[in-house]
Amino acid sequence: MIHNNKMSGLVLIVHVKPYFFIFNHYRVLQSLVHHSTLAFTNSILREELESLVVTDHLTKLYSRSYLDEQIQQSIERDKLGSLLLLDIDNFKQVNDTYGHQTGDQVIIQVASIIKNNLRDGNIGARWGGEELAVYLPNVPQHIAVSIAQRLVAEVHKETVPHTTVSCGVSSWERGEKSAHRLFIKADKALYQAKNNGKNQVVKSCEK
Repeated sequence: MIHNNKMSGLVLIVHVKPYFFIFNHYRVLQSLVHHSTLAFTNSILREELESLVVTDHLTKLYSRSYLDEQIQQSIERDKLGSLLLLDIDNFKQVNDTYGHQTGDQVIIQVASIIKNNLRDGNIGARWGGEELAVYLPNVPQHIAVSIAQRLVAEVHKETVPHTTVSCGVSSWERGEKSAHRLFIKADKALYQAKNNGKNQVVKSCEK
């Protein structure tokens, strides 16, 4: 089976007796392989389509809609959780100085740093434009702040051209009803981090 110019599978049939198979066997096998290939190809295409729906094409992080959905499910299922909102500082200046292609590469670099710091169950997503998000189910705020500080430090150290991010952190505990309020709290904390001089983490104090 060939898919996207790569071999995805094959069928090998043997028999202990030489010249056992006749042309009719070949025709039956050919028909079987043809139908199986169609079924496998349709399955692969369906998986690829589902992946495109929930994945941001540039960063390969999850989409915002998928993040919204997963946080709401977590609120209904888990005991607590934390949200990190990260915004690339002075991003317009990066685009104006180096061009939009370099700007895209900066977003990809930051996304890669996020992905390298995610554990099973964590969700990294592109929030929109130069804003990225990380959701940490069952992670309290003080640990989320430590993770955010590590991300901010790594972006400051590893990006080329040199880039920094600001981050707002919000958390919820059992009793929370909506993901929207969690977003608002994180966004306010992010705005404060920007106003405080950027390249830093601010946690939400709202309950």
